[in-house]
Amino acid sequence: MPESEMLDIVDMNDKVIGTSTKQDKIAKGLISRNVAVFIRDGKKLLIAKRAMHKRTFPGRYDLSACGNVAAGESYEDAARRELMEELGISCELSMLKKVFNELSSDGTTLRYFTGIFIGDFSGNVKLNDELSEAKWISVPELEKMMSDNKEAFCPFFIKDFLYARDMLV
Repeated sequence: MPESEMLDIVDMNDKVIGTSTKQDKIAKGLISRNVAVFIRDGKKLLIAKRAMHKRTFPGRYDLSACGNVAAGESYEDAARRELMEELGISCELSMLKKVFNELSSDGTTLRYFTGIFIGDFSGNVKLNDELSEAKWISVPELEKMMSDNKEAFCPFFIKDFLYARDMLV
């Protein structure tokens, strides 16, 4: 999503109260919406590594796909768009839950309502330039990786994984 694309700004009840650019939303500490998509193939989850040129958390592992919900877009439409943009795939998605996320990093506080989705997919993915790697990993292997090196993962990934862990397998 380009920096100038508009986002819906929401209140603490996830009710739309206005729109803003991504940069302005971050600068003002406003709340917007995003999506977190887990893709699985049997008992394995697809995780993706963020490209080194990403502004936040470059080179860290993240969800299969994630991103902002554009102004006027539904959570499900955003999840489908992000899957196609980031991995070149389409599949049925189910929303597992919606949570409020807040994270402070480098003096900035990011605040989102996150729609967490799961989808099943077998086949090849085509990474866009936002990602440098994708790999399939079992939940126990993923938990060991996170335990051994928490800094290898985006903080939001860890939070979203913990929210949804019991629903992923």
